[in-house]
Amino acid sequence: MEESQQIVDVYLSHRARFVEVAAAIVGCRARAEDIVQDAFLKVTTAQRQGIAIQHPLPYLLQAIRRLAIDRLRFGRVRNEEDICNSAIQGLLADPLSPESHAESREALAIVERALATLPARTRLAFEMKRLGGCKLREIAETLDISIVRAAQLINDAMAACQQALDDTAAEN
Repeated sequence: MEESQQIVDVYLSHRARFVEVAAAIVGCRARAEDIVQDAFLKVTTAQRQGIAIQHPLPYLLQAIRRLAIDRLRFGRVRNEEDICNSAIQGLLADPLSPESHAESREALAIVERALATLPARTRLAFEMKRLGGCKLREIAETLDISIVRAAQLINDAMAACQQALDDTAAEN
């Protein structure tokens, strides 16, 4: 059997399993469907470029796992960046009323308290990214950590800020 046909056959016969694997990682069946399709396209593209794929089932499974993990990481960082950006823009915008100004100042105080409870390296990574505009690579170099660890520290800080804001909202 031709190698490309073998990959198509494995894809078609194990597609449901592939979707389940991706969905277990990303927590969303629709995203899992996209990931499985993207993995199939990447594998077939690699094959066309001359990469021999002798065991298509484990190869596809590994490609799906890696894509799912990458999407999960990117999605978390992007979602929390969006939350943080909207909060910062709200604080920087001209307040429409004294009430909105007071609410913004209160939210800023909550975020400041939450940041003060974090380890110094986590707080510094967050401040470098959000206030200093540094790239993850620059943060990683400054703190002598990996880029992934820098993203995790920023993610931890954003999650702590969001949790503090959520807790305060729940109390009121």
